[in-house]
Amino acid sequence: MEENNLPNFKYILDLLENKFNKKISQRFMQIAMMSSAINASYIKCGVYNLQGNSLNLDNIENAIDFFQSRRLYYVSVLPLIPQMAKGSKKIKYIDLLNFFQYCIDSCLVGITSAYFKLLINKCISDYEITSDGTIAKGNFDFSHLESFFLEPERLSLLDQLELRPDIVIQKTMLPKSDNKIFSFSETANAMSLYEGAFHKYKLDKSSIFKELSLFLYDIAIYIEDDFNIVIEETDFEKISQKYKSLKLSIQTTDYFVALNSKAPFQKVGNYYFSTVVLLTRFVTNTLSTSLLKNRTFQIHSGFVFEDKVASILKKFNFELTDIKRINRKEFDLVTIKNGEIYNFQCKNNYYDISTVDLDYNKIAKLNNRLCNYYEKALTKEINRENLIKDKLGIQQIYHFVISRYPVITRNEKIINFNRLENWLIDKNLI
Repeated sequence: MEENNLPNFKYILDLLENKFNKKISQRFMQIAMMSSAINASYIKCGVYNLQGNSLNLDNIENAIDFFQSRRLYYVSVLPLIPQMAKGSKKIKYIDLLNFFQYCIDSCLVGITSAYFKLLINKCISDYEITSDGTIAKGNFDFSHLESFFLEPERLSLLDQLELRPDIVIQKTMLPKSDNKIFSFSETANAMSLYEGAFHKYKLDKSSIFKELSLFLYDIAIYIEDDFNIVIEETDFEKISQKYKSLKLSIQTTDYFVALNSKAPFQKVGNYYFSTVVLLTRFVTNTLSTSLLKNRTFQIHSGFVFEDKVASILKKFNFELTDIKRINRKEFDLVTIKNGEIYNFQCKNNYYDISTVDLDYNKIAKLNNRLCNYYEKALTKEINRENLIKDKLGIQQIYHFVISRYPVITRNEKIINFNRLENWLIDKNLI
């Protein structure tokens, strides 16, 4: 930490103490100190260069991105530690991140990246990796994550609230304490938000919603300090038996099982532990997954995705035409830019690539099947492009497919939604 930043740092600590309490301020100070130490160590050892990305811990803004990019790995090691930890030596809290971070970056991140490279190799015939003996780089880049390193969703809660406010039912929210960062009311409020936002699909009538509601009611008595949930083993087993459809805990030494689990509780000794954050993550994921089975939701999410794409194109000064059907032929987004036609098809096919480590061969086959489908869709548009030309009186036309879930392809006519804005900038369509 640079000396000239100390006054600003002290100001932030005082601000946190006044807003929340001294413990929050101290914890922030400790995390900042650990981050500063790790950053210095990584620079000295060249870790950032080996990782081959721009993420680092040199300031608060960058640290937020760095830790967010590692959030899945932190959660994944939680169920592994009680199963695999040996010995009696305890690590002090101030040293905790120093011990874990390098293991996560050197091993866990590398394992996941390796599986993605195996997947790309199955999907791209000319994929190659070259190495100078220290750093290995591939000739094709792929990321399945969206902004803030989040998994793509068919229709997210935020998209529904922003793009379909007219069908959102406003629900009463529980109050949250002003002097706490997290509280159990947030988990209950997440349920209410989903219930109101997805009221159209009768989410509140589904068995999973009812079960989650009863489950949260039952575990409320085990909340400590409005954040930690601690349940004795006998009580937890009774709760698990009562809510058999909810996967509440896993006990495994398999990293990939832990990586793909959303279970909120970890067993340590004779107790099961969770937090408000883990519980809210579990609730939102469970509700989102349940919606995927709803046929009305599937159809409606496609229309919302079109609107989401349209809002981005509009921001880049594309003129959106009102063409949706010509001679009984349907179109998604027909736009005009610089006197030329850009015809975009919006594909919202569900495609869970996050489980790449479980069976990358299976995911590769699904990826290639989707890409073939998209290429046929492009050919179909080319064969009927005269309908659009005649309607608009413009002869130059380009056809593209925008995929909500990222696919691996070298076809430049297939655009992954998470790269749409970068694609528009790269093509100088600003």
